[in-house]
Amino acid sequence: MEGTTEWPVRIHSPRLVIRPPGDGDRESMIRLMTDPVTREYLGGAVDYASRQALELSPLGLTWGRWALALAEEDILIGSITLSYDRGELELSYALLPEWTGQGYAAESCIALLDWAREALEDEHVIAISQTRNKRSVALLRKLGFTVRKGLEEFGAQQLLLERSLQEPLPALEQPLQTAADPPPPTRR
Repeated sequence: MEGTTEWPVRIHSPRLVIRPPGDGDRESMIRLMTDPVTREYLGGAVDYASRQALELSPLGLTWGRWALALAEEDILIGSITLSYDRGELELSYALLPEWTGQGYAAESCIALLDWAREALEDEHVIAISQTRNKRSVALLRKLGFTVRKGLEEFGAQQLLLERSLQEPLPALEQPLQTAADPPPPTRR
């Protein structure tokens, strides 16, 4: 079943709120979609025409696409998505560079996967990451994803990973990002 009849959905975790995007998020969303550090593993820089389209398009309430915001300040720090674009439930996420390496990606993924387990009928979820994106691959593995296959997309080698939604998720208290993980990307 694609999605639920209840939309929009707000999901809370200790430090975050996963919520529909609003007009106040436009500038940060455009930055998220165009920032060269953020886009390094997401298909590269967005061209001028695509940026213009982002600036003019409504953010809208599309099922499965959320803004990721700090719970107390309601400041947008990234986005997280559950979609059926490939015919299977797929998780994806992106954070603005200054918010990486602080456990927010892990926290948001755990909260969203926990919600999906309760609210959706899907038995598994997939995620795709460039093989070069060592931090994302490490996080997905710690979240219980295993490699289904390798593939090439957008001119780069990718891994298609999967996990059962029935398997337990790591506890939020468990440190999923450690000093042993690769460092976050930096501006060039």
